[in-house]
Amino acid sequence: MSQIEGFQPAGRFFDDKHFPRGFARSGHFTMKESDLLEQYGRRLKALAEGTQPPATPQEEQFISMARGERPAETVLEQAWTKYIAKSQRRKLFTMSSKSSSADEGDDDDGGSEDLTSDQDGIMELD
Repeated sequence: MSQIEGFQPAGRFFDDKHFPRGFARSGHFTMKESDLLEQYGRRLKALAEGTQPPATPQEEQFISMARGERPAETVLEQAWTKYIAKSQRRKLFTMSSKSSSADEGDDDDGGSEDLTSDQDGIMELD
């Protein structure tokens, strides 16, 4: 992939915590976006976190975008914004359990069928 003006690649970037199969296989990024993230992601992360100072005007513009001072304009900035949105998304977990009303003997005589419970929790209709 050709270099992006004003940015230096800093080694391959991977986020195994959020994208264990890689950016390309996650289904969230285009091939171009995944290539950009892999090639420039380390540098972008360092700039966004403030661990490295900007070396070019383009990197200064990226920092202002990362701080939310301006919208993403370049392809690289859009890919980074998408990465941040997808990696910081909270996953929704739900819990469900088996109702114990059949074990307690419900007082509802609405049906003519009897429910019997087995030792291993399997409900049978008689």
